[in-house]
Amino acid sequence: MLNSERLEELIDTITEKIILANRMDELDNLLDSWGLHNLIENEPLSSDTFYDTYRKGKIVVLGSSQVKEHDLLGIVKSLGLDKDRFEFCLDYKQIVSYPFSKLQYNPDYRLVIVGAMPHSTAGKGDSSSAIADMEKGNGYPKVIRLGSNELKISKSNFKKALQEQQSINYI
Repeated sequence: MLNSERLEELIDTITEKIILANRMDELDNLLDSWGLHNLIENEPLSSDTFYDTYRKGKIVVLGSSQVKEHDLLGIVKSLGLDKDRFEFCLDYKQIVSYPFSKLQYNPDYRLVIVGAMPHSTAGKGDSSSAIADMEKGNGYPKVIRLGSNELKISKSNFKKALQEQQSINYI
């Protein structure tokens, strides 16, 4: 249990993160990453931004990672998910030329899990990054950012993200 001083510090830090995310128009993503998606006021999706995908579709994991693909597949197996549903691109240099367009308007792709990646990639369009472009909607599957202050793929946040998606029956 935290003492009152430490609890106040924690509350202040969380409040600052919420305010910053709101200013940067990232509040929905932040709340979703904390498992608080029920607090997000969902606006009706227009036919231009909503694209339904197959629940058993592929899960793409993109981002430079110190965690080996083999270890991530071990987590996949431990959660009872089919390893054949997963595509990995964990090399920073390969991400630059990753064909993001194959994910757009493709119902075979269900989820994109992202870690650290270059801002300048083939799939960023007019956005600041490929992640931002995918998060706009426009036919891309759901995107989950891994990491709190900075994007990072770790065993624990990868497992947590998959467990959260399983718990809401998304994957």
